Amino acid sequence: MIHLESRIKKCWDLTVLVVTIGTALVIPFSVVFKNTGEPVPILLTFLSTIVFIVDMFVSFNTSFIYQGKNIEDKREVARRYLRGWFTIDLIAALPLGIILTFLLTPEGSAVHLVRVLALIKLFHVGKTMQRIGGTNVNPAILRLSLLVFWILLAAHVASCGWIFLNETPVGTQNYERYIRAFYWTITTITTIGYGDITPEGPRQTLYVIFIEILGAGMYGLVIGNIANLIANIDVAKTQYKEKLDKINTFLKYRNIPVDQQRKINDYYNYLWESRRGYDESSVLADLPGPLKQSVLLFLNKEIIEKVPIFEAAGEDLIKDIIVNMEPVVFTPGDYIVRAGEVGFDMYFISRGRVDVMSADETARYATLTAGQFFGEIALLLSMPRTATIKATEYCDLYRLDKETFDGILTRYPDFMKNIQATADARRAEIDARTQAAKKTKQKD
Repeated sequence: MIHLESRIKKCWDLTVLVVTIGTALVIPFSVVFKNTGEPVPILLTFLSTIVFIVDMFVSFNTSFIYQGKNIEDKREVARRYLRGWFTIDLIAALPLGIILTFLLTPEGSAVHLVRVLALIKLFHVGKTMQRIGGTNVNPAILRLSLLVFWILLAAHVASCGWIFLNETPVGTQNYERYIRAFYWTITTITTIGYGDITPEGPRQTLYVIFIEILGAGMYGLVIGNIANLIANIDVAKTQYKEKLDKINTFLKYRNIPVDQQRKINDYYNYLWESRRGYDESSVLADLPGPLKQSVLLFLNKEIIEKVPIFEAAGEDLIKDIIVNMEPVVFTPGDYIVRAGEVGFDMYFISRGRVDVMSADETARYATLTAGQFFGEIALLLSMPRTATIKATEYCDLYRLDKETFDGILTRYPDFMKNIQATADARRAEIDARTQAAKKTKQKD
C-alpha cells in the first residue's frame, strides 16, 4: 500500500495535476479550432488517458487517514474509493478522445465535445493542491490561488464556447480569434461590457445571457472572497494588530507614561518578531501530553543535558523536567535575580544574553548566552543568591522552580540520593569558602 502522505504519492499527485490542467487547456482549444487530429492534442489525449487509468490503480492502493488512523486494509480502501471519487475518475479515464480521434474527422467538432468529459478530473485540483502544499503554504494564499485558477479556467472555457458559436472570419488567425474571445469573456464576466462585440442569432444571444448570469454571480463571489482572503492572508498578524490596538487604547485611557508605553510596545514587537505573537504555553497547552512532550524535548533537551547535576539523569526524568519548565521573557535591563535574595528558581537560556555581576554591579563576572544556564544552586540549597543577573537584551528563558523540582525527585529515589549528595558537597564547599573569607577578613 502507498501511504497517503508519502513523497511518492505527492509526486504522483503533482504529475496528475499537471496533466489535468494541461488537458483542461488543450481539449476545449483543439475542439473549437478543429485540430484534434494534430500531434499535440493526440499526444495529450493518449497521455491523459494513460495517467488517469494509472491514477485509478494508485487510488485503489493508497491508504487513507480515518480518525487519526492510517487505514491500509485493501477492502476498506476499495470500499471508500468506490463510494467517493471512483465514478468521477472513471468518466475522466474513459478513452473517448482516443476513440473519436480514430473514428471521426476533425471537422466533427460537435461530437468531439464529449472529450470535454475528461475535465471532470478537475474536481481533484483543490484537494490535490492542499495535500501538496500541506503546512508549508499559507491557507489563505492557497485559497486565493485556487480562486484565481478557477476564474481563469472558466474564462478559458467560456472563450472557447464563444469561438465555437461564431463563424471564422476569412484570413483570421486562431490566436487572434482566441484573444478576441478572451477579451469578450473578461469584459462580460466583470460586468464591464463595452458592447463592441454583440451576439448574432438566438444561439449566441442565449449563450451571452448564460455567461452574463454566470458572470454576475461570479463577480460578487470574487469580490467578497478576495476581500476576505486578503484580510485573513496573515491571521496571526491580524490578531496581533487587534491585540496591540486594545493595549494601546488601555494605556492611553489610564494615562500610562509615554516611556512605559514605548517599552510595552517594544515588548509586543519582540514577541511578534520572535514567535509571531503566540504564547508558547497556551499553544502547547492544547496538545495531548505525549505530543507536547515531544515538542518540548525537541526544543530543550540539549539545554537540560548540559547541566552538570542532570548528567546522570535518565530519559524519563529529563522528560518530566522539560514538561514542567515555564517559558518566561525578560526585557533589556530587567533583573532576573539579585544578589542576596533567596533563590528558588533555576533558568535555562533559550535566546538572548544576560550579565552576571557583583551585588553593587561594579564588576561583571561573565556573560551567558543561548544554551547556557544559571541558578542551579537554588534547586539544591535555596540559599541567598551570590550574584546579580541582568538581561542585556530581550531574553527567552525557561524557569524551573524548586517546589516542582522536589516533586519530580520523589518519583526518582535513586537520582534523589545523587542530588542530595551533590547538595551536601556544594554546601560543604560554600561553607569552606565562607570560613576562608572570614579568616582573611580577620587577618586584614
